[in-house]
Amino acid sequence: MGNLSYQERTLWGSLVVELVVYLPYFFFHHQNSVAKVAGMIFAIIVLQIILQSIIAAVTRHRITDERDKLIQLKGYRAGYITLVTLMVVGLGMLWMHTHANAGEFQIHHLNMGLHFLSVFFGMAVISDIVKTLAQIVAYRRGF
Repeated sequence: MGNLSYQERTLWGSLVVELVVYLPYFFFHHQNSVAKVAGMIFAIIVLQIILQSIIAAVTRHRITDERDKLIQLKGYRAGYITLVTLMVVGLGMLWMHTHANAGEFQIHHLNMGLHFLSVFFGMAVISDIVKTLAQIVAYRRGF
């Protein structure tokens, strides 16, 4: 970590925090709930504040330049494309499912809403991780 820039350290820190919080939720949760999603969002905010404060305190050179802004834009583009692609695929799968089971499509509205919350939250998480990874790769490649 000694040869990483401030921006790279913050990206690696963000990636670690996101994986620590999100992976257990997506792999070990048994029931969707608004409280779990809200708890994860709160955990991410608190952990990011703590981690980014530590990184800022131990890093001396925190100046950004044009290259950093271009890498940031590149990452946001990758995340946006991922989010839009996942949403189109997800909505297409929902459409195919509802038309394939048109006669028997009876889901409780509450469960459907919580399921959508979980699926679209997962899409946002995946796109954010793609954004962060694209930025890390851009820094490692030298842009």
